[in-house]
Amino acid sequence: MLSRNIVWIAFVCYIIFLIVVAAVGKRIQHHKDTNAQEFATGGGTIRWPFLVMTYIASLMSTWVFFAGPGAYYRGGFGYWASELSYICMFPIIVHFVMNKVWIVNSRRKYTTPADLFYDRFRSPVLRVILALIFLASSFPYVTSVLIAISQAATIVSGGAINYKSILIIIGIVIVGYVMIGGMKSIVMTDTVQGLVYIGILVAIVLVCLGIGFHGSLPAAVSSVWENTNDWFSYPGPDAWVPYSARLGYPLSCMIGWTIMLPHVFVRSGFSGASPKTQRRLMFMTPILQVIVWSSCMLIGLIAIALLPGLGTAETEYIIPYLIQNIIHGIHPILGVVLMVGFFIGAVAVGVTTADSFLLVSGTILTQDILVNTFKLKLKENQKLIATRAVIAIIGVASIIMALDPPDLIFTLIMFAIAIVTPLFAVLVIGLYWKKATKQAAIVASVVGTVLVLMTYFVWNVGGLWYGTFGLIGSTICMIVVSLITKQPEADSAEFFEALGDGIMDYEQD
Repeated sequence: MLSRNIVWIAFVCYIIFLIVVAAVGKRIQHHKDTNAQEFATGGGTIRWPFLVMTYIASLMSTWVFFAGPGAYYRGGFGYWASELSYICMFPIIVHFVMNKVWIVNSRRKYTTPADLFYDRFRSPVLRVILALIFLASSFPYVTSVLIAISQAATIVSGGAINYKSILIIIGIVIVGYVMIGGMKSIVMTDTVQGLVYIGILVAIVLVCLGIGFHGSLPAAVSSVWENTNDWFSYPGPDAWVPYSARLGYPLSCMIGWTIMLPHVFVRSGFSGASPKTQRRLMFMTPILQVIVWSSCMLIGLIAIALLPGLGTAETEYIIPYLIQNIIHGIHPILGVVLMVGFFIGAVAVGVTTADSFLLVSGTILTQDILVNTFKLKLKENQKLIATRAVIAIIGVASIIMALDPPDLIFTLIMFAIAIVTPLFAVLVIGLYWKKATKQAAIVASVVGTVLVLMTYFVWNVGGLWYGTFGLIGSTICMIVVSLITKQPEADSAEFFEALGDGIMDYEQD
């Protein structure tokens, strides 16, 4: 639909825009990374408006413009209800779990998610296991981002732009962008990009509703009710929301997606500047999530009202499909503008996720594996160099993986979420139960991960239960193994001392 030149011009202009925003952000924050901890987490100095937006921008990934609207098309109203069921739990989980992580971090100064677990359990073996699990979640996510942006360029150009060519170029640009800056460099660009793609998403909803149903949402709802009324019932039009998925999907997303993925773990637990920042994160994030998910749901509803009966693969690209087959025929210029907006939105949401995952993955490999496991003695500047080099390696590996993409981006994203969900039991029990042992944490992490892998590759129920079996298994292991093993209280004394002192200061602030 768009010419090759228009797509390239839009991409180049947007990258220049990001560079300008990043430069302004560095000047505003007087940014200079002095150590690996500041490079990876912002050193616990990120103020609440930027933390909230970089959290939201990092969280949404390619889901917003690809898998999300298509999922609502296939899953129906019940799928949206399942989304809202875990979004409303976010403030509770942050209050009882991640705020405690923040309190300890404000005194102990962690760099990677595994640092917290090591400080609590004092187990080098656990550190390695967790580092590998977090990395296993990162590769699928970064790969899904590169796939989505490259496919967006191919789709909007009508195949004029070669998928592999744009993939390699976009991958190199994103990796280079992350290598240059750290957390403080990307918070400004994430904030701006988050606002950009939310605005584009809402604009697409309003235009599609206006052209398809003269701006009347009740008319769209009535059309779906009359012609595809199973959209409003369980298990949805594609039988996509059975009873198992009603539990498995919200549970995994509530824990794995919003908390345990390494890039959001760092943001919600390590990066906030103050207790006020944490409280704003608790309450502002769900509001923005509802806006984004409801916009995606409305696109799915409007799409099934206007174009019922589409196949699964087509629905992953439902936004450009709507623009090309409905809007462009009525308003060609508006269609072109929206198609450019779709492409820019896909780039924006992709870059915000890729930069977050690449940053935390590079830090995990450098700090947890090279420095803390292989005991390489690196100075702070050497750590920064090593982290940037690892980011480049991970980026190249993700580009290679993306050269032969799976049929559904959704599959990659949900596997990444499922694989980290069992670690939540280790985190919560470790925070609240002083008798929890390192032996239990190791067993729980391994058993939980193995169970998730078996649900996907042996029992073939991973697409229904996601990380639920792994979470149940890790919870049982944490409790049982802790009861039959012992660990010296001195191992966790400093951890709980920092937590206890910090809680008093937090409550007084």
